[in-house]
Amino acid sequence: MMSLTFAQFWLALIVAAVWVAVVWRRKPSAFPYPNIRLFGKGIKDWRQNLARALRWLGIISLLVAIARPQLVRWEEVRTEGIDIVITLDISGSMTATDFLPNRMEAAKRVIRNFVELLKQKRGGDRLGLVVFAAESYTQCPLTDDYEFFLEALNQVQNAREGIVEDGTAIGDGLTVALRRLQNSPAKSKVVILLSDGMNNAGQVQPRDAARIAAAMGVRVYTIGIGTTTGTVSWQDPLTGRTQVGRVAGFDEPLLREIAQRTDGAYFYAADRSTLESILRYILQLETTPLVVRKEQKRTELAIWFVAFALACLLVEALLVHSLWRRVP
Repeated sequence: MMSLTFAQFWLALIVAAVWVAVVWRRKPSAFPYPNIRLFGKGIKDWRQNLARALRWLGIISLLVAIARPQLVRWEEVRTEGIDIVITLDISGSMTATDFLPNRMEAAKRVIRNFVELLKQKRGGDRLGLVVFAAESYTQCPLTDDYEFFLEALNQVQNAREGIVEDGTAIGDGLTVALRRLQNSPAKSKVVILLSDGMNNAGQVQPRDAARIAAAMGVRVYTIGIGTTTGTVSWQDPLTGRTQVGRVAGFDEPLLREIAQRTDGAYFYAADRSTLESILRYILQLETTPLVVRKEQKRTELAIWFVAFALACLLVEALLVHSLWRRVP
């Protein structure tokens, strides 16, 4: 919605009144444009009419500029969204093939779809990405640049590729995610933690991390991925042969307790479609904190009226003092 307003309308009226009082009644001391007919019949020459028109246009434009015309647009501005940190398990068991092509790649594809859905339906929310195995680190800080987030997600590699030591440090992963949210101004702060293993590494116990999250007001949604019949394959560094084995499964009671302590929710994803439905459901749960307010965007137009006025007065002066000479 747009409208035109004048910030200094009364000032323009005062200037106009002063100008009328001082200049209006003053008689010209010369005939401005030589034409013999003016002495006989008092007929106004076309050049005189054109010059006066230019002068009036210039004066009126200056008065409008003094009134400070502004084009006002009302825009909706999203001032508060949700800060979401996705915490992804990248331990060796995430290469299990009960999800195709494996658990980690399936999880990354579902997260991509989640980001696209977030971009289409919401916008204004910030996303971050933390990955963990035996160690944990921030793959992507909180950002509203979803393309940057997706690029960081594409670069995530499994622990078996030698990026970090293999293992499952759920407590450390959650703690790093909480650090990303520590200085967040958002009223709603969320961690989505995806894991398929038992906590067997790290310096922070998962229950202690959950207590910290509860104290910070961060809701943690935990998702257990995979089945107990999943298999995992890896390259033996000594023999170079591909080894195949079964995975032990994840600690469902622990994930459920973390979610309950933080007023979040626990979900079990036995396949990719279920995982995708879970993330969509979480997005539906986190809808209320987004605040939209209307804000005025003002564009000053006075400079255009000043430029037009100067152009009119300059043309009038050039015509009068060069092409059309005055009679003294």
